Amino acid sequence: MGLERVVKRWCGNISIPYPFGIGANCYINDMYSVECSNNKLYLTGIKLEVLNMSVEDWPNWVQVNNPVLSKSCPGGNGSADVVHGNTSVDLTGSPFTFSYSSNVFLSVGCNNHARVTNPRDGTTAQCITICDGSPDRDNSCFGINCCQTTTPGGDSYDLRVFNVSLSRTGTNNQSGGVPEPLIPCMYAFLVDYNWFRYNLTDPFALQNMSHVPAMLEWRLYNMEPRQLGIPKYRGGYCYNSSSSAPSVACACSRGYEGNPYLPYGCVGTYILGSSLLYLKLHL
Repeated sequence: MGLERVVKRWCGNISIPYPFGIGANCYINDMYSVECSNNKLYLTGIKLEVLNMSVEDWPNWVQVNNPVLSKSCPGGNGSADVVHGNTSVDLTGSPFTFSYSSNVFLSVGCNNHARVTNPRDGTTAQCITICDGSPDRDNSCFGINCCQTTTPGGDSYDLRVFNVSLSRTGTNNQSGGVPEPLIPCMYAFLVDYNWFRYNLTDPFALQNMSHVPAMLEWRLYNMEPRQLGIPKYRGGYCYNSSSSAPSVACACSRGYEGNPYLPYGCVGTYILGSSLLYLKLHL
């Protein structure tokens, strides 16, 4: 009964599915504790605001409000400036990792050289922007006023922290046809690619933003499937997830939907005429 109440709990317009929860005995362990403050939801352990979350998709994900990492503005004479060593939110010790498949690393501005480094093995990804005299700006982000690259290290292991360096490749006399100082600064950040592509038509709007959405993935680390108490039934299953550390993931079977982390939480969907019926199959 307690788990069912957690599934129905909301903070603002965000549903909080188990294994997450608010308050003692409402989450699977402390790593999945969340807090609701002024109708905003936060991951307790890493203090990031939650924008959305899912237990039904694979990989399981949480969309968070991620800070814009580097912001540097030149002096009045447009002289080159350098930013080194800005570090992302550190997810070390948590079950969360930065999603390789859903995020991109972006830099916005004029004549930027942006580098992102994985401190675990020193791998680096980088991109360069150049100035464009045209007043037209869009979010294609392939080098004109904006560039993009993947996170370093690929998806071969979990990325929990990275470092950012920003420098200018030349003087900054114009930026997208807009006179200074309207767009004088350099920006670098990790962002949910789908949000950036479909919700931000002008990347220079970022000059007024301190945070952007980013995607985290999660698993149940240091656990075995039997510890979850999920019975064997047709609707869902739990298994040992392949990763750099022992972990468990759960999923609904094909033709079922719901929360696979709850006993009998996956529900079969059948269409009869024009009615959509949901039947729990405890088989």
